Amino acid sequence: MAIRLPGELTFQPFRIEHLVDAEGRYEVPLNPRFPFHVNLFSFSPARAPFSMNWHERLELFVPFEGKGKFRMGDRAVPFAAGDVLVVDVRSMHGVLEFTGRNPRAAVISFLPELICGAASPECDSQYLTPFYCQLASTEPALRQTDRLRVPLHAALEKLLRCYFGDAGGLHVEAGCKVYLLEALYLLSLHFGYSEESRALLQQRRRLAERFRNLHLWLGEHYAEKLTVSEAASLCAMSESKFMKAFKQATNRTFVQHVTQIRLNQALKLLRHTDMPISEIAVRVGFSDQSYFDRRFKERFQETPIQCRRAALAHADGRKRMR
Repeated sequence: MAIRLPGELTFQPFRIEHLVDAEGRYEVPLNPRFPFHVNLFSFSPARAPFSMNWHERLELFVPFEGKGKFRMGDRAVPFAAGDVLVVDVRSMHGVLEFTGRNPRAAVISFLPELICGAASPECDSQYLTPFYCQLASTEPALRQTDRLRVPLHAALEKLLRCYFGDAGGLHVEAGCKVYLLEALYLLSLHFGYSEESRALLQQRRRLAERFRNLHLWLGEHYAEKLTVSEAASLCAMSESKFMKAFKQATNRTFVQHVTQIRLNQALKLLRHTDMPISEIAVRVGFSDQSYFDRRFKERFQETPIQCRRAALAHADGRKRMR
């Protein structure tokens, strides 16, 4: 059973390409006083695969109708209406496919500081366990068949009613936080407790600061060659320490990170320009087109030429509708 939506809500078509920067970072402006946001999206299967992205904020993906696959790093996680996905935001992630009569979902975003800050009691760190302490073998979802589904759906329904209600002010923010905490508590019961949550949160903050210069460089120069040794120098770290720390912070190697940035840029160019595919490969940093074709298909489940054809068909369909 899927979550019951309160009243008449407006769903926006899922289009975020213009908000994803060259490095794949997807920034959503959050109120620094209350860093919490809910997006309601409708998905057009013709636009799949959707842009992969990463960011510092935490995220829950809640499908209301339809089914599909959600990529987190190298994993393609199946989902259906009624599931709740805890997104591994360290990895490049995004919807691979989403089908059904009316595919729709909510994306609930917030900064960890909303839940657990430097002065928070230690118990607050347990709310973040689902995001920071999952094992690689753990499925990052609470399924609609799980025993905790009913109270979790109830908490999310109250959260949506509070967030999208007509009222405003501090009491609404307080209500949203209460219902978010209730949802996170139930997710922590599902995924298990950990005493490492606070330490991992602090470690991630420190590493994000260390990698700031590197991210800035990649945003401008992603197509240029940069060795692991040179990347480590930008972060004032030894090569071995950099490789270990980067994997901890992003859940992928530096080479995988750069490759994903280049593939994301290639996806944009295939969809929004008429540039030849061979030229796109070189433009984003691939000197071997066959290697580019292979990696593109591994990531997006279709070849570059199939992506280009689908984009042209989608554009022709929109023109006929006008």
